Amino acid sequence: MGETKPKDTLLSKVSNKIVGGLEQFFFRWGICITLNPSYFIIGCLAIVCISSAGLVYFRQENSPTKLWIPQNSGFVQNTDWLKDNFPTDMRIQMAIFRSENILTPHGLKWMADVQERIENSKSENGKLSWDKACYRLPVVQNSMSTRKKRSADGPDFNLDFDFSDFESKFDDNVFNNTEPMYDSDFEPSVDLSQALFCELVSTFDERCFENNILEIWKYDLEKIRRLTQEEIIDGINSANASSLTGMKFDELLGGVVRNESGYIVAAESALIQLFNKINLTAIEGGASSNDVGTGEIVDQDTLLWEKALIEAFQESEINSPDFHNLYFSVARSFGDISGATILGDSRYLAVGTMVVFIYVLVMLGKFDLVENRVYLSLIGILCVAMAIFMSYGLCSLMGVFYGPVHSILPFLLLGIGIDDMFVIIQCWNNLSAEEQEFTLPVRVGTALKHAGVSITVTSITDIAAFAIGATTELPSLQSFCIYAAIGVIGTYIFQATFFVAWFTIDQKRIEAKRDGVVPCIVHNAQKRSQFREFAPLQSFFTNHYSRWITFTPVKTIIIIFTLLSLCLNAWGSYLIRQEFNPIWFLPTSSYLSKFFTAQERLYPNNGERGSIYFGSMNYNTEMLKMEKFLEDIRNQTDIISSTDSWYDGFKEFVVKKHDQDFPKNNISDIDFRIWLRQYLYSPSGAKYRIKFRFSSPLRCTDNAVPNITVSSMDFRFKLFNGPSEHLPAMMRLKTLVKNADFTSGDGIRFVWARAFASWETEEVIGHELYRNLAIAMGCVFVMTLILIANVRSCIFVLLCVTLTMVNVNGSMHFWGLTIDTVSCINLVLAIGLCVDYAAHIAHTFMIQRHESKNERARATVASMGPAVFHGGFSTFLAFIFLADSDSHVFTTFFKIFVLVVGYGLFHGLVFLPVILSLIGPEPYQDEVKNEVVRSRVNSGNEVKESEGRSLENKWTTSVIQKLSLSFSMKKTSAV
Repeated sequence: MGETKPKDTLLSKVSNKIVGGLEQFFFRWGICITLNPSYFIIGCLAIVCISSAGLVYFRQENSPTKLWIPQNSGFVQNTDWLKDNFPTDMRIQMAIFRSENILTPHGLKWMADVQERIENSKSENGKLSWDKACYRLPVVQNSMSTRKKRSADGPDFNLDFDFSDFESKFDDNVFNNTEPMYDSDFEPSVDLSQALFCELVSTFDERCFENNILEIWKYDLEKIRRLTQEEIIDGINSANASSLTGMKFDELLGGVVRNESGYIVAAESALIQLFNKINLTAIEGGASSNDVGTGEIVDQDTLLWEKALIEAFQESEINSPDFHNLYFSVARSFGDISGATILGDSRYLAVGTMVVFIYVLVMLGKFDLVENRVYLSLIGILCVAMAIFMSYGLCSLMGVFYGPVHSILPFLLLGIGIDDMFVIIQCWNNLSAEEQEFTLPVRVGTALKHAGVSITVTSITDIAAFAIGATTELPSLQSFCIYAAIGVIGTYIFQATFFVAWFTIDQKRIEAKRDGVVPCIVHNAQKRSQFREFAPLQSFFTNHYSRWITFTPVKTIIIIFTLLSLCLNAWGSYLIRQEFNPIWFLPTSSYLSKFFTAQERLYPNNGERGSIYFGSMNYNTEMLKMEKFLEDIRNQTDIISSTDSWYDGFKEFVVKKHDQDFPKNNISDIDFRIWLRQYLYSPSGAKYRIKFRFSSPLRCTDNAVPNITVSSMDFRFKLFNGPSEHLPAMMRLKTLVKNADFTSGDGIRFVWARAFASWETEEVIGHELYRNLAIAMGCVFVMTLILIANVRSCIFVLLCVTLTMVNVNGSMHFWGLTIDTVSCINLVLAIGLCVDYAAHIAHTFMIQRHESKNERARATVASMGPAVFHGGFSTFLAFIFLADSDSHVFTTFFKIFVLVVGYGLFHGLVFLPVILSLIGPEPYQDEVKNEVVRSRVNSGNEVKESEGRSLENKWTTSVIQKLSLSFSMKKTSAV
């Protein structure tokens, strides 16, 4: 029964032009490659070699600030400003000692042993030991034991240290020792002469700055090793806080057990904090390195000593007593581990590639000595490797960095490349018996004519998805998408050229009956294997699956299951959390990840700490405004738990010691500067000295402070429950600071917290994700519309992609994933991957010319189903071993791509054929084009080897000059 031919539309005419042009191009391309495969092989290798030259500029990036945070964000800009104007010269190292009860002779002896290793640690160049590397604080000499003298040296108990630059959960406890250490009526910086006071300060000894319960016993390691249980408990309960830092010792204990009287009787853990000093002079002299983990500029000697400290901790960890655990964090740890993680899981790629090779080998050829395709399978894998080299080389040449998430790129390109290869082979296997009688150039051209259009559709949509992703503000996502887009281009070029060239050589070998492994051996037809035609997957799709999928009850079940899955995962998509934490990028088996896990459990956080910075201004005239500003900050009681500002203490100091109603009474600038110097050297104000930067160094002997270039105050957020709370809090505080009514100076003021690194990423990641997905899906629709050229088919493809993405997003929630940078990248990739499955089916359905839609759907599944399944399943095999990885990047990639392949294959091979069988569009209308194709194919039956050679000679003299089948027909008729 004939079908009524619809009237040609503008879209169909454009389609005929585009698709017809692509088919004609790939038909000619296949013939050209077959006639001169060596030229194309050499050309592809030359492209790879030239591209790979860019690897000399290969650059890894591990710094979280450069990877995960938009470079135009306030956090990045403010961090850079602080590096230039308010650099820190301190770094923190921490360790947690854990056992059933650390407060035992055995536990303290273990801590003493580790302390000894720390004190003996030396950089490999021998320049720094702990004694030379540590940050030093002045201490009171034993002879100065009177109350007045203790008052005089009081300020230097708190000299030059601050925790605001570190993610320590204990920084606000350093000065919580409320016991008075001096006479409240005596202020040495005012009551003593300046000369006498400064001379007294200069006599103080210095001690390494560390917070450690071993200070209770004055770090006498031999004495500590001899302590009894009673002495330990007595010491812990009798000592309140450090005489050096004011840190309460019970704050260093985790899992504390107290008796009815409130006395500490046991503790599960003890924390130590070590502070070392950066040599800023060496950095200014050029002897510096970039700590990629923190982005800080650090002198080389400090990094070498930190490396020695890591080795000391690792040795201590190995020698820990039974049931004792040592967890540690060194300032350089994040960069070291991140760098090793980027390339450290290459074994998964090797194993995955081997498994994919075996699968391709089994599915690509036949179980026969001649028709097995061992070397062609290797060529298919080699095409992917060539694309990887091309991508890495060109991106390195363009200055695009390589980050942690880029390690999944080989797996992605492996899946895409294998998919293209299977499509080419499937189109070759789909040649009719009549078409298989043509000469090899015509057969290859005919197969590539169909395969070329199909892989062009999917490759262009993949490239479009990645190109959209490259416009993101997230540096790591942007870099990855550039790498991926170039990699897909390379995969497309090499599969359509390099692989086809070797395929023609391999096919000539088969037709010459040469052995698949040792080609010099020729087999007789009688020796061919009886299993050579064994193709279980093709048989399943042709004889079974394509039949039952068009049964009405099966269609009903499939549609109901699709709707139920959509509803469930739509709910999961609503529930999924948006959360980002750079710590997740540490392998869970790494010592640093274990430290953060132990720290979170044993020393829970009470809210993130931050600082507010002010640039140069007339601080004296702005004090009334400063008081109002601080009042506004303190009034934010729903988001701010505490504040710590130098202004409050300075105001009290001026009122008490100089009898001024400050700041209501105006004071002269010189008085302001003199009194500020006195305050900063007073016992109560010394700890705020680190909160200032001056136009010249502040010295005790100065009469007044120099011009203030930077000042800061600290605060602590309340404990928030996720982005829905902390993002509005961050934005409100930023607005308050921005709108502060300070009129003098350079106008610089901002709020900064280390947590903002994650929070500002969370602020944009959701918007970036859904923007990229929406634009990418729009591009998918436009590209498929242009190349498939049927509105209904393209809507169905877009529907399949949408259903897959909703299901993937919802299942991510149920599998414990969140919306973060890695999942954002994977979801963008998922669009490019899942569109392949649906686009192949939709395009094949459009070229099927059977009587009914059911028959066309069956023919589509039978002809293209195996190739689509091979592509999806081989992609799954490529990354299945990532399930064993402890890398957040790899485990997230594994989970998401299991979902993408599963849902993508379901919607492409199950749901879409059902929809097409019910309401699918009519096939392409261009009968003229079909007649031309049939005439070309039929004419090929008369093409002999001599005509092929004539074509070859013609091509050699004029490269690909109008090499159409009409030319072949003319040559044939001439003969």
